[in-house]
Amino acid sequence: MTRKRQRSTWTRNVDDRPTPHRRQIATLNNVDTTVDATTPPGPEDAENANNNGPSASSTATVTSSPDVLQGGATAKAETIGDNEQLKQTKVKAALPKRRAIVWFRRDLRLHDNLALDAAMRTQQQLQRAGDEEMALLPIYILHRPKFQRCGPMRFQFVLEAIADLATSIAKLDGRLLVLRGDAEDVLRVVMTAWGVTDLFFEAGVVHYSIERDNRVRDIAKSLDVKVTTVRGVTLYDPHEIIRLNGGQPPTHYERLLEITEKMPQPTQPIPAPVKLANAASFSTTQLFSLLEDFCQENPSTADVIAGVDGDVKKTEAELFAVPPLTALGLTPPNPHAPFIGGESQALKRLDDFCEDERRVGQFEKPKTSPVSIDGPSTTTLSAYLSFGCLSAREFFYRIMFIQLQYPHRPGLPTQVTLEGQLMWREFFYCYACGTPKFYSQEGNPGCKQIDWRLLNEDYVSHPELDEHEPNQLTDPDEKIAMRQFQSWKDGRTGFPWIDAVMRQINQEGWTHHAGRHAVACFLTRGVLYISWLRGATYFQEKMIDLDWPINVGNWLWVSASCFFTNYRRMASPSTFPQRWDQQGQFIRKYVPALRNMPDKYIFEPWRAPLKVQRDAECLIGKDYPFPIVDSKLAMSRCIAGMSKSISDSDTESTNSSVTSTRTQTEDTESDGSSWSGDDICYNYRVPASISQPE
Repeated sequence: MTRKRQRSTWTRNVDDRPTPHRRQIATLNNVDTTVDATTPPGPEDAENANNNGPSASSTATVTSSPDVLQGGATAKAETIGDNEQLKQTKVKAALPKRRAIVWFRRDLRLHDNLALDAAMRTQQQLQRAGDEEMALLPIYILHRPKFQRCGPMRFQFVLEAIADLATSIAKLDGRLLVLRGDAEDVLRVVMTAWGVTDLFFEAGVVHYSIERDNRVRDIAKSLDVKVTTVRGVTLYDPHEIIRLNGGQPPTHYERLLEITEKMPQPTQPIPAPVKLANAASFSTTQLFSLLEDFCQENPSTADVIAGVDGDVKKTEAELFAVPPLTALGLTPPNPHAPFIGGESQALKRLDDFCEDERRVGQFEKPKTSPVSIDGPSTTTLSAYLSFGCLSAREFFYRIMFIQLQYPHRPGLPTQVTLEGQLMWREFFYCYACGTPKFYSQEGNPGCKQIDWRLLNEDYVSHPELDEHEPNQLTDPDEKIAMRQFQSWKDGRTGFPWIDAVMRQINQEGWTHHAGRHAVACFLTRGVLYISWLRGATYFQEKMIDLDWPINVGNWLWVSASCFFTNYRRMASPSTFPQRWDQQGQFIRKYVPALRNMPDKYIFEPWRAPLKVQRDAECLIGKDYPFPIVDSKLAMSRCIAGMSKSISDSDTESTNSSVTSTRTQTEDTESDGSSWSGDDICYNYRVPASISQPE
């Protein structure tokens, strides 16, 4: 039944002054109204990414008193007339008495969704007991932290994933309600306005998300809302792994394998539901009406749910719909990123990859290529795992069943198999779970205290904390380092392989793990000696498949700040890529200025004679930059700097669990990188012939 509604401004405030139009219910946006409307929002949960760190509510300003926000009888901002009270009562009466929010976060799927399954099981229990029905209210909150780091390519992927989920739910006669704002404040308002009795969601794993979840539980408790959480982000419970490891997260991959081998196998994935009971027992008009009535009763809560653009013409359908990227202040990438978000895309990619069962069973990560120009040589499922479009358990059991028929070759290290990629994911998630300051050098017990260039202790690779850059760098070397950092970001270092990888990242939001290793090592311990925090934060903005614990963990590893100790092993930016591409086709694609450069000089064009440069229509220093550093000299300085920092630091003695006599297997088998990204994680082995500087 459709209700005709007057779209007039709310008429009274506390002092009977007209309420500004911006207080009209339009969209759910950040409680902090001082945020610039052009600031792009970040996805609700960037554990991230994205994925989100601790809620911005700790820094936002909630102007309402707790009694008002909790629907208390005191401190009401205005008195509702008898007609309004009667209207609200009728609308609420039209809904089932039990109303459950299923809060989708980094589980943007129907298959193997443990929170949704828990809600449906509760429904079934109520039905068997003959109790009242329970309506399911699926929601997703586009979290808008004050400080966010989510570029348009990743945000587009998220919006596509939300839209795909909304379509899937609609096929089951349900409706996904997409809201915008600070997650905690939005939940407080909608749980109060809708009379919610139950809240289901998948619990976070890392510290900032655990803290946010605890705040949400406190809000729910104050509103007498029952909270049910499930753990489904990882294959194994990281809290249990930490307990079995004596209360500390494992710092060695092999130790993680030892522990998990003694634990029960991961639970098998749950099929997607074929029906959502009582999902259609409400209309968006009803929910819109309840929200509007609540804000009329409590005008000071309008800032929590008012659109920052002040648009008062939105309908309830538009309020709960997936917004376009432009509505969030972002420009859609052109061309479109190589990955389309959503569960349907994830399952299709998984099916396509698993068609060749022999390839799946005998997969070896070192045999994949970082320079493929005809499409990625890996599964490219990382973004779908990161945002939960694909369940880790679904992926795990698909590949494990195939490996029963096509086992990998004897003696193959676990870390290079597909199963091993998932276990690297477990490793970094577990370490992040047990390390509160995982995202920083300061206060991180596992991180070596290295005197990096551009090391600002306030500059942290945290999903939502602000980095405080000095207004003006005064040290001459820091000024040079800042220019070099900008050249690295722009793909204009003068080293073609490094520049090609960075340009692929900037254009596509993705690159192969070996490319990530190369540019990360180049920025940190390999050439520029710039803090890993800078690179981790830049990846956080650019990478579509950003998975926050894995991104930070790999930067710690590649920079030899944690886990990996042999900082003297590094790959030349000139000879390393020639293992896969001696003609430089990858470079020619992403650095078109070098497309005509002869093979002999494609990796070191500054060595080409002037005549060769002219014939190639690429003058070094004009059409393509000279190298920003002498790589041999820079590598030597990096080794000297690392050696001094480590010897001067007390990290070696205070963090014996990381730098103990039990060294990582990777210290002797590879250069120690274990990049997540294109296929979750990987520990790349550099051939001895090219592992040293030229």
